[in-house]
Amino acid sequence: MSETVPPGLAADSLTFEYELTPADIRSGLQGRTRAVRSARLQRVLLPVGYALFATALIAPNGPAGVELKDWIALAVGAVMVLLILVMPVVQARAFHKTARLQGRMRTTVDAGGLSGASAQSSQRMAWPLFGRYVERGDVFVLLSADKRGGCMSILPKRALAAPGDVDRLRALLDAHLARV
Repeated sequence: MSETVPPGLAADSLTFEYELTPADIRSGLQGRTRAVRSARLQRVLLPVGYALFATALIAPNGPAGVELKDWIALAVGAVMVLLILVMPVVQARAFHKTARLQGRMRTTVDAGGLSGASAQSSQRMAWPLFGRYVERGDVFVLLSADKRGGCMSILPKRALAAPGDVDRLRALLDAHLARV
């Protein structure tokens, strides 16, 4: 006797619905930073470079020996470092404004890739468009094949309601993409 599998739960595909939240997008951006070497370097080297710059200005003569123009340079550098550190939050809010226009998404992941549909759009993306994926505690982040991961798709785990769906999605991704 063959077992009937409900739609969306076939062994070789998984279908789920969700709306992206700012937290999903922020987590996706953080996952991209983890996977993309240049993004990791930027988040580490800029603060370290600033600390070295500040030390080089202040150390020789102490804070009293620093001129006004140097304090201005230090302030500008501090603002740049702060912007780099809060950029994922700012980007997530901006991306969410666009994602919110899509509304509720229905995504299917199968042997051919991903397909998604909302009231506003539909698309099909084959596996060769993606080069790798990152798993975070709350999302899967699929990154484009270019080395900078310029495009990404975020799949929130909270949308996977059935027991074992996270493992099934992970297995589908592992079968087609490299995990970072």
